[in-house]
Amino acid sequence: MFIRRTHTIALVTMFVLIGVTAGEAKAAMPRFEYHRIAEVGNQMGQTSLIDVDKDGDLDWVVGERKRTWWFEYAGPDQWIQHDLGQGAVTDVGGTAFDIDGDGWIDQITGTAWYRNTGKPRTEPFERYDVGTISCHDAVAVDINADGRLDIVAISDQKDQVLTVWQEMPANPREKWTVHKIGGGIHGGVGPQGVADLDGDGDNDVVRGDVWFENVDGKGIEWKEHADLTPPGGNRPDRYGLAIKVWICDVDKDKDLDIVEAEADTVDARILWFENKGKAKSWQCHLISADHTKQDFHSLAVADFDNDGDLDVYSGGGPLSPEVHKLFIWENADGRAGQWKEHKILEGKQCHEAKAADVDRDGDIDICTKPWSGNLHIYLRNMLAEDKKAPSR
Repeated sequence: MFIRRTHTIALVTMFVLIGVTAGEAKAAMPRFEYHRIAEVGNQMGQTSLIDVDKDGDLDWVVGERKRTWWFEYAGPDQWIQHDLGQGAVTDVGGTAFDIDGDGWIDQITGTAWYRNTGKPRTEPFERYDVGTISCHDAVAVDINADGRLDIVAISDQKDQVLTVWQEMPANPREKWTVHKIGGGIHGGVGPQGVADLDGDGDNDVVRGDVWFENVDGKGIEWKEHADLTPPGGNRPDRYGLAIKVWICDVDKDKDLDIVEAEADTVDARILWFENKGKAKSWQCHLISADHTKQDFHSLAVADFDNDGDLDVYSGGGPLSPEVHKLFIWENADGRAGQWKEHKILEGKQCHEAKAADVDRDGDIDICTKPWSGNLHIYLRNMLAEDKKAPSR
């Protein structure tokens, strides 16, 4: 079974985003409120949205190549900045989970992981070097069925463009073993690109343009299946091919499909590949418009309107040639056969966003930031609040 645990200081600007009003047709998108988290950093990735301090709400983790912060959620208008660690060399790849099993969420960023001592507000995280993989994506999952989470990553460095998994040792402070899965692209296994696609009880890996079958169930023998190409082909740009990946049952037919966002390109699409049976064949469906003039360098799949099916979120990243726009595509028929596009914000860049219930009010919020620039933003889903408000 796929396991993944992913879960900004000053004045806040807030306004109601473009949306629909309460009382419209069933399954209409909720309102979102815009909050400024912070203005800090530049060329950032390594994002996580998790409860760092165990106070019951979610915090925002983000890092540059050599510095990482976490922002403690104290309210929609108040985020407290803390240093998390320095010195890890990676690109945008990072993820968070309890690495050492002590009950506190840690952060891993490709070449190093940072241990939460249990006093994250007052003590620095402890850094441990784990290997040499400077990664664009990182997914935490148990590949070899030993009960410990490993890291699946794409290394996009010029001398080692590979899809790999890093095996966590019994003592995670020691070096992690790097195993090759196959060739690489610029980016393609994140945010949730690992699961049991073929139903044989082990975890397989989606790279975006292909998927790798875990033949021996232990992550040593892999078979590449090159059948995840949309009509007209993929759209690589200046950095090469980059695709955000999310494995889920989007059409409710009890097998796993693949939702994808094309990234680092000037005219990206949102797609989903329908699993036609134990991953033996796939059918590609378009979710977004065919020509969006956006760079969808984010992907989140969640039930944003609380109607029982999965919707899709993404937004314009650094290569978008026009005004940056952030969207939710509503799964209008609940079976991924009809999609309704909702623009929830424009004029703000979206890069490596994360979606989860930050304030624990029962609906899914979004945190994001740019690549070139430093404005971190929190998009608060107002569905739960509107339900509490008296009708007019």
